Amino acid sequence: MSLRIYHYKRCSKSRQALSLIQSIGSVTVIDYHQNPPTKGELKDLMERSNHPPVDFIRLNRDIPLDRDSSMDDIINFLVLNSDALQRPIVDDGQTVVIARPLENLKDIPACSGHFPV
Repeated sequence: MSLRIYHYKRCSKSRQALSLIQSIGSVTVIDYHQNPPTKGELKDLMERSNHPPVDFIRLNRDIPLDRDSSMDDIINFLVLNSDALQRPIVDDGQTVVIARPLENLKDIPACSGHFPV
């Protein structure tokens, strides 16, 4: 199984998630600062996730959105401001999780065995 991670190498949580999923199998690393996701990719990630769209934004930053913002507003903002994308985001082709905290990776079937029940 191949996993994809939207990764930022300066983020400790992102490095931890990458290390864990590399121990499981094949990983495609996407540096979202260099290769930001498109509107379509963001929409797909959000729709396959159990997280509300607002969780895809780092709200601890000074941004013009809040918890009541629509998915379209969030996507449009992230396309223009990829540095505000929450990290790390892990995608196994079926399930998408924001691995913050790292324990969220248990929702990815290939990762679930690496966390206590």
